Amino acid sequence: MHLSRVVRRVGVAAGLGVGTAGAMAGVLLLGPLAASVLLVVVFVLVWPLAAVVRHVTEEAPYGSAALVAASAAGAVLCLPGLVRLLAWGALGVTAGLILAVVFVLIDLVVPDRGVHRPASPRKSLRQRNLERLTDAQLAEDEQLIASLQCPLSIAELCGVWSETATQLAHGAGARDRQAVAEVRRICLDEFERRNPTGFHRWLDAGAPANPSRYLLPIPGE
Repeated sequence: MHLSRVVRRVGVAAGLGVGTAGAMAGVLLLGPLAASVLLVVVFVLVWPLAAVVRHVTEEAPYGSAALVAASAAGAVLCLPGLVRLLAWGALGVTAGLILAVVFVLIDLVVPDRGVHRPASPRKSLRQRNLERLTDAQLAEDEQLIASLQCPLSIAELCGVWSETATQLAHGAGARDRQAVAEVRRICLDEFERRNPTGFHRWLDAGAPANPSRYLLPIPGE
């Protein structure tokens, strides 16, 4: 596996060297101005298309639309340059081989910093949608919890406790149970803070579903 990685790096470096030679020959063939215009036009045409493909596909084969557009622009410039190198005969082939060897030597000298850093897999469109949905659900739950942190009356908190008990009795999903647990925790904190005596009497009675008879004042008292 180690040999395969080295061979792959050498092949990529050699290809970049030959491509650089082709790009340089393309600039000499077309001229700096025409080559620059060609690069810009191809980049502008490919970048939006690559961005759209990356957005709509479940598993995009690349990570950066700009990199794809730049590679396409360089490839378009390399094609006439490589033809020009071949037309030069042995001189053009020798120039391409020299640059390929130079790039391979540079690649072998520069340490491979990405060996011990496994690339994180790109998330699919479905995973991104699920994450956005989860974030929306969490925001909705946080709004509900924030509303309970406002100064509700103890009677209203008792009503909320009774409603959550009914919800749990009829069954609730994992998300609902998490939200209900946070709501009931807030209610317990408020019960103990506002009426500690009634709160402890309610707990001693087994914490029935309706705590109002223990926490609210009895009429006539």
